[in-house]
Amino acid sequence: MQQPSPIKYSVSIPNIANHQFHILLNITSPTNKGQILTLPTWIPGSYMVRDFAKNILWLTAKTAQGEELNVTKLDKQSWQIAPHTGPIQVEYSVYALDLSVRSAFLDTQFGFANGTSLFLEVKEQRHVPVDVEINLPDNMPNWTLATTLPKVGTQPNKQLIGRCENYLDLIEYPLLFGELDIIPFSAQGVNFELVFVGGHNADRERLAKDLSKIADHHLSLFDSDTPITHYQFLTILTESDFGGLEHTSSTALVYSRDELPTVAQRNMMFPGYRTFLSLCSHELFHTWHVKRTKPACLIDPDLSQEVYTEQLWIYEGFTSYYDDFSLQRAGVISNASYLEVVGQNLTRLLRNAGRFNQTVTESSFDAWTKFYKQDENAANAIVSYYVKGGIIAMCLDLKLRLESQGNHSLDDIMRMLWEQYGAKGIGTPDNIIHQLLNQLGYRFDEFLHSALYTTEELPTESLLNAFGVSVNKRSRAGVKDQGGRKMQGTKVAFGANFKGSATGIEITQVFTGTPAEKARLTKGDNIIALNGVKVSDAKFQAELDKLPLSDNEARLHYFRRGCLEETRLPLTAPDEDTVYLEITDKTLAQHWLGIFPENKTQETRAKD
Repeated sequence: MQQPSPIKYSVSIPNIANHQFHILLNITSPTNKGQILTLPTWIPGSYMVRDFAKNILWLTAKTAQGEELNVTKLDKQSWQIAPHTGPIQVEYSVYALDLSVRSAFLDTQFGFANGTSLFLEVKEQRHVPVDVEINLPDNMPNWTLATTLPKVGTQPNKQLIGRCENYLDLIEYPLLFGELDIIPFSAQGVNFELVFVGGHNADRERLAKDLSKIADHHLSLFDSDTPITHYQFLTILTESDFGGLEHTSSTALVYSRDELPTVAQRNMMFPGYRTFLSLCSHELFHTWHVKRTKPACLIDPDLSQEVYTEQLWIYEGFTSYYDDFSLQRAGVISNASYLEVVGQNLTRLLRNAGRFNQTVTESSFDAWTKFYKQDENAANAIVSYYVKGGIIAMCLDLKLRLESQGNHSLDDIMRMLWEQYGAKGIGTPDNIIHQLLNQLGYRFDEFLHSALYTTEELPTESLLNAFGVSVNKRSRAGVKDQGGRKMQGTKVAFGANFKGSATGIEITQVFTGTPAEKARLTKGDNIIALNGVKVSDAKFQAELDKLPLSDNEARLHYFRRGCLEETRLPLTAPDEDTVYLEITDKTLAQHWLGIFPENKTQETRAKD
């Protein structure tokens, strides 16, 4: 049977002001039953139905001779073209004003697009080769395009012509264009580019230096069959946004330009920059661990509906362990800075009452409806497969190091995953970690059952103690306290998160079993007075701490949906729900953290 001719897409931007991409889709060999076209409802790596087809404004079809063909809408994301023998051309427009890494965006400053937002899939031809043409607007003379889309031949000005193996390959090449700042660097023969759009004053030299160390770590860890020769960090800079989404040879990022270091801050490491490096590390790690090594059900996924797996704790969790650990191992951050991050992660889990209601495998399976659709009760109802999965990964690493006397670590499991599955395009089964541990000669069945399928606490403290690291707990110092540091905590418990309002403070989240819950407070309540005195965001906890616990309760006045209410807040001592770590035995700690010189940059702290 003859292979169908390539499917061809042409993308243009006739009018930036209306935020629309114009697409021409040429199908040489449509099915004679009436060709069906469909747009994905979700994008790989982000497990939520997003219904991208809602942004298709209109769609028409015609023959090669220009004759109009009838188009029938089949469902929210699918269209059927009237039967026709011979080539057809489909034309449609996509509205793009979603400033995130998951969809598409276009205005006079820059443009960004994922293939899942732009390219209709030709049903029954998913595995046919694809040609794609990207045309930049002629009236934006300074715009250039960044993408790792494989190019074909010489590229005309303002145009890129590429070819992909098939549809799933096509949607792995996001597009970023505008007035780009491209910062090149290399590691182990791989060419990398940090691509910025949105303006910045960052220290380009330092960024390249730090990211090259992280890339070198990842390439060395996976050790063989490097799947990339060219990789891009496509980064949209804004005032305060955050996000990342992995692809096979690039990642799409959105980040705050104010959190990047300037040349004047070259010798400073501050939390915002550490987080940016961790984000880059996380997404680059996915090049192996998610984009190629993945659950069996995600090898050739159905993008029209949810695809369920209980393995996200492995893929996002293990990556969440290595993203920060690699910064320490590469010498980009100090041991103290790394342990601060670990303390913050342990704090997130400790404050998460949902860990008693949901297992980490249930969290993975229900990502579509629970983790990706969190509400004000999420902390009480669910557990994060990122956070708990990362701590399980750390426990596995420490257990392996301990039981093997340093001969094995989680690094060995990562390489086995890559060599036996990812490099061969084989999907992993649910019990893959059990299998690989058994191959190494370890039986961690009891630990894995407890960690994955129950809500029992993890043995984190005893494992860290075995490596000369103490786990210390204190009360939180306020709503902005993320943990990780030794400091004075609050004296009186409240039990809710809040933000400032024009008249006081507005409750954003109430935690189970706390004084705030017992006082019957709920999201949206606007507290205006504590014991008859006006409250403010800056002073509320400080004023609460002045009250003696012997008073038993305090009066709160608040508005709920415009009606004045009064309640009594029980006065109790706060829980010790905040963790910080300290090295108590450097010799033991070196068996985990290694012997690396402390980073000479000055560690700065976030303000509480």
